[in-house]
Amino acid sequence: MFSLIAIPIVIATGYFIVKKYNTQAALFTAGILMLALGALNGNSDFIPGNASSSGAVVFDFFVVISALSSSTLASLGLIIMSVGGFSKYMNHIGAANAMVNVVTKPLSVFKNPYVVLALTYIIGQLINIFIPSAVGLAMLLLVALYPVLVRIGCTPAATAAVLATTACLDLGPGSGNSNRAAEVIGIDAANYFLANQMVVAPVVMIVIAVLHYFCQQYFDKRDAANGVEAQALTIDEQAQTDAPKWFAILPVLPLALLLVFSEFLISSVKIDVISAMFFSLAVAMLANLVHSKDLKGVADSLKVFLSGMGTTFSGVVALIIAANVFVEGLKAMGFIDLLLGAGANLGLGYVGMLVVMVTIIGLTALLSGSGNAAFFSFSPLAPEVATSVGASTASLALPMQLAAGIFRSASPVAGVVIACAGAANVSPVAVVQRTLIPMIGGIVALIAMSALFL
Repeated sequence: MFSLIAIPIVIATGYFIVKKYNTQAALFTAGILMLALGALNGNSDFIPGNASSSGAVVFDFFVVISALSSSTLASLGLIIMSVGGFSKYMNHIGAANAMVNVVTKPLSVFKNPYVVLALTYIIGQLINIFIPSAVGLAMLLLVALYPVLVRIGCTPAATAAVLATTACLDLGPGSGNSNRAAEVIGIDAANYFLANQMVVAPVVMIVIAVLHYFCQQYFDKRDAANGVEAQALTIDEQAQTDAPKWFAILPVLPLALLLVFSEFLISSVKIDVISAMFFSLAVAMLANLVHSKDLKGVADSLKVFLSGMGTTFSGVVALIIAANVFVEGLKAMGFIDLLLGAGANLGLGYVGMLVVMVTIIGLTALLSGSGNAAFFSFSPLAPEVATSVGASTASLALPMQLAAGIFRSASPVAGVVIACAGAANVSPVAVVQRTLIPMIGGIVALIAMSALFL
């Protein structure tokens, strides 16, 4: 069957990504190749609905890239970029570090290292609601918590594994994946967070925390028995602004705005994520001016926000566009229809199709190292698949969204895994060995909670 030709292309793409070829380049190349093969097989209907054919097939492949770039940037791409810029600004003025220090200080009262690691995951996942960058949050926690964790006996490898998973659920209105899921379902991001994510996420978080407790203990004992010496953490402690403690409230401001001005509290005023980010930026710059009394320096600091937006585009948004092209190639070859058709022919119900969709997203996240790319690529399928099994869109979109981040934390090519592994002086594979079981447990808990409550 022609569509099965996609399998070796997917495997080859994964091979090049694992070999550290540029991920965007690998996904773009594979996507265009599959579009070309689909066209040679007679499939000329591969151009997205927001574009039209150029009149020449060879140019139509690149029309696909243009159309996907346009639609991504016009909607959720700008959300992700504004969140990335705001996160970088919070780090620049020391607000993110102030928040981490305030929130994690209570951990110092615990003496059992594995209890602290489990609690670190929970606290980190909660902080992720306000600091949606997985890599940025992990490195902030390494800097803020390392002295405490070392003092109570945590090993660098265990610390890296736990911190690599602190953003695995991509919770909160600031998350690009959360906004995408809310858009697919047809509700606002604040409503999605409270009415959907918070139904399932607490149980998944507890399962992951418990598994971290046992897994990190097991791997530490195994390493000790095998004579593996713990390497010292090498944290790049960038100079942090001497920010006052009250700066800790600034990263929380966008979420507070989105929750207050929603159907839950004040429904007469509506504010979107991008507006909340820019308003919060203005407040943060004013706070920075009050603290520093340096008008010129505060004006110059706007470049940090804009630079953060650009960095997010070149990394996350470009990767999402590349992954979308990759998925369009899979569609052009009929591979997605083959998978969904196989599920329908097997008579799979809601749980069965959920497992199929989570598996597809999981493989994409493992290959690309990006939960955003995986979920953005396949989220448009959620309404159609949900309807086919008589379920609500939310009951499929939510577990798909959360699964994307969970699988990312088990990928050796994920940026957060590589960053944490580098800090611990261990290989990304060694970190993934320690994250795999907690992440599998999280997926099982996620599917079970979705089946029971969504």
